[in-house]
Amino acid sequence: MADGGVGQVDAMSGLRDLMDDYLATRRALGFKLVAPGKALDAFVGWMEEAGEPTIRGDLATAWASQFSRGTVLERLNYVRQFAEHVAWFDSATEVPVLDGRPYGAHRPRPLIFTSAQIDTMLAAAGRLTPQVRAASWQTLLGLLAVTGMRISEARNLNDDDITVDESGDGSGWARVTDTKFGKSRLVPLHKSTMDAIRRYQRQRDRAFPVPKTTAVFVARRGTRIARSTAGNTFREIRETAGLAGGPTEPAARLHDFRHSFATSTLIGHIRTGGDIDAMMPVLSAFLGHVGPEATYWYLSNTPELAAALAERIQASGAGDE
Repeated sequence: MADGGVGQVDAMSGLRDLMDDYLATRRALGFKLVAPGKALDAFVGWMEEAGEPTIRGDLATAWASQFSRGTVLERLNYVRQFAEHVAWFDSATEVPVLDGRPYGAHRPRPLIFTSAQIDTMLAAAGRLTPQVRAASWQTLLGLLAVTGMRISEARNLNDDDITVDESGDGSGWARVTDTKFGKSRLVPLHKSTMDAIRRYQRQRDRAFPVPKTTAVFVARRGTRIARSTAGNTFREIRETAGLAGGPTEPAARLHDFRHSFATSTLIGHIRTGGDIDAMMPVLSAFLGHVGPEATYWYLSNTPELAAALAERIQASGAGDE
């Protein structure tokens, strides 16, 4: 096994097993994958005949080059997406590229945070200076972790956007008005989240008794956190937290909090016996997406999600032929 990574697939059957798991997981999330399924079955069969257990860029290109020019990019894109899944389990996997760029539509591979990684980043944020900046970023990152808000939405929150729920249980709401799609929504906040925000607001107000902005979260001089400032500060935090990335691991991004929230929420829902189809519109509305289709892009096919879906499929007998 490679140091610090997931080992190579040991047997020739390993790649086919991973393909079956990949297709079952994606189909459980609502994707039909008729054409991709046929293409990947052919690709894995070709790999088996060649005695190759690990996906490499040159092998993927050699396989795709057998077909007509008009389908090469499409077939390589199927392999690319599959390879990104396999890379979680086989650290030697190469994702097909052309001139340094992946084939087809591409998005950066997200880092799905563990609870320990989130705690490490919150601790790193707590070491920022001055103290009010540390408190601002600890609370801001905590809010992203438990709500899946976009960083722009959190930066644009004003004090009057945070309200206490009428139930009297200490929970509350965040009114998000400046969204990517121009749609306003209310995001529920647990009592513990409300308590953390109120503590931070009191600390912020002591540091800046004469407010310079209506923003909830402020920078070191008491002004609303600018987009460029947010990016620079988070790079500082991830460096301190040891999450700046490396040859085989992506660097942490602020947007990864959103990916992590969506993926972790779905895993929890699956493991408690919840219905996936019923959950998707709810999760989509919570994230502020136009529809469930957009939410699927946030559901990274992590080993944990694949395992949760596999357990569900096995329990329901859906995988039986």
